[in-house]
Amino acid sequence: MSSKKFPNRTSTDTQDDFLQQLYQRRGGIKLGLGRVADAFPEIFEKNIPVYHVAGTNGKGTAVYSLDHILRCNGLKTGRFVSPHLLRYNERISVNGVDIADCEVREIYGYLEKKINNFDELSFFEITFLLAWKYFELKGCDRAVFEVGLGGRLDATNVIEGSKTDIITSIGLDHTHILGDTLEKIALEKLGIVKTGDKVLIGGSADSSFDRWMAEVALSKGAKSVDDDSLNLDITFPLSCMSPEQKKNVRLAVKAALMSEEKGLKIPDFSAMRLPARFDFIEPDIVTDVAHNPPAIESLAKTVKERLGKVVVLYGAMKDKDVAKVLDIIGEITDSIFALNLEADNDRGAKVGDILERAGSTVANKIRYAETDEKTIEEALSFARKNGKTLLVTGSFHTVEKFMNYRKK
Repeated sequence: MSSKKFPNRTSTDTQDDFLQQLYQRRGGIKLGLGRVADAFPEIFEKNIPVYHVAGTNGKGTAVYSLDHILRCNGLKTGRFVSPHLLRYNERISVNGVDIADCEVREIYGYLEKKINNFDELSFFEITFLLAWKYFELKGCDRAVFEVGLGGRLDATNVIEGSKTDIITSIGLDHTHILGDTLEKIALEKLGIVKTGDKVLIGGSADSSFDRWMAEVALSKGAKSVDDDSLNLDITFPLSCMSPEQKKNVRLAVKAALMSEEKGLKIPDFSAMRLPARFDFIEPDIVTDVAHNPPAIESLAKTVKERLGKVVVLYGAMKDKDVAKVLDIIGEITDSIFALNLEADNDRGAKVGDILERAGSTVANKIRYAETDEKTIEEALSFARKNGKTLLVTGSFHTVEKFMNYRKK
């Protein structure tokens, strides 16, 4: 069976029929468990103990950390993340190795034949089912799943059996889908909790809110609920890790200690890479997929402490609070180079959208060229000419666009 490269999001190259069909399913967010709840039992064959990670920010760090911890303790681990940066295969990996193109194709074909309502499934639902079947076939001892959006109605929420749930944080994001208060959003995230689950809640600044979340989890039948108050002796050799990242690594360690119970060793984290999470891809270039005000605030605080003023390359999705994000970014830079983002279902913001939503204080800091490629070139040149770090941020799509430029 031939193996062609699985395309990235913006690829227009000739694709296999099944790839065309899969990518045509992108665009709309289709929350709801009906379709995938019908499909999952048709392919499910083996129960795998699962770590299920939800939250507004920090999910990726927690997932990569859990995967690292479990593998360092000799467990064969499946990891599911969303979205990907450059290649679809990044979403599904076993023991840190991404699924191969031929395996994607093979399992897709199996799902297509096996599932009665296959044609009704969304891109994300098929990807989740593909990941589960792959983890079964590979004989994984544990699986770590990142929730795509929310929790209660996310496709990953059809998972039953032995499960540890981690809620990393609660913040205002996707409010048009998940609700416009922290309580409403928390209820969506806590929707992953099922009878018998162990639950770990990342603490917030409001202890009464945390207690309320714990009560909700217990009312859903959680076997136990814990928080991140335990002081763990963890060495962080990665000096570039932000305080928020360290918090989410600690959550991952505590979740593993809660669930594995016997003989778990806390590993060295120096070999663990967190892609596009305050990630220095060169000494003077850092990428970060922060895309909402709470995440940008955390990023800005770390930048102020570690780097001082930076040059920013920024792109955003239309549904984000661009005005507030720009105000925060304006505190760490005098130069914001803006990109147009092409995203599924025309969700990406154009430079014009960014300028329109920019406050008067920050608007005069925004720069752009006649093409995005030229904008990237100018941002890099300007940063290096002035001896500053280039920060690439605002969306997964922003980092993807920059990384694809660097590959040319």
